[in-house]
Formats: sequence, C-alpha cells, structure tokens
Amino acid sequence: MNWDRLKKRLMGVALVLVLLLGVGGIFDSTAQARVRAPGGYDRRDDERRGYRDGLDRGEEDARDRRRPDPNNSDHYRDGNRAYRDGFRRGYAQGYRRYARRR
Repeated sequence: MNWDRLKKRLMGVALVLVLLLGVGGIFDSTAQARVRAPGGYDRRDDERRGYRDGLDRGEEDARDRRRPDPNNSDHYRDGNRAYRDGFRRGYAQGYRRYARRR
C-alpha cells in the first residue's frame, strides 16, 4: 500500500511539473514574440505614430472649424491599418479636446 501511495504522489508531482513547464513555455514564447528583431515590424509603433498624428490633426481641424473627418488627411489615407486605427482614436480625442476649449 505504501508503494501505491508513493506512486500516486510521484505521478501527481510529475503532472504538476509538466503543467508548470508548459505554462512557462507559453509565457516565454509570447514574451519573445513581443521583442522585435532589428528592422522588424511592430504594429504598436504604427498605432502610436498614428495616434500622435491624429491628435494633432483633430485639434487643427477643430481649430479651423472643419467638420470632424479623419479621412480628409493624406496621412490617414496612406497609412496602414494599425496607423489608421491609432489615427482615428487620436483624431477624435484631439477634436474633442480642442472643441471643449472654445
């Protein structure tokens, strides 16, 4: 009976170790995926750049009393999807921010 009990405990410990190593491997691979290789593409950079540009353009359009339309910007039309997503968010915030000041 002691042998059966010991065997069950060892199998339980082995199972826990396998699960922990598997979870650790998953987290490690996602962390590595976030690290960009030199010259590699990172969507977040494009989103941030789009957001900053949209913020400026939204403020400018509100200041000049233009209707709120990010599609009026060449930067928006020429940007990739990540850039346009960031641009739209920044544009809306910039337009609202300036419109509140008036």
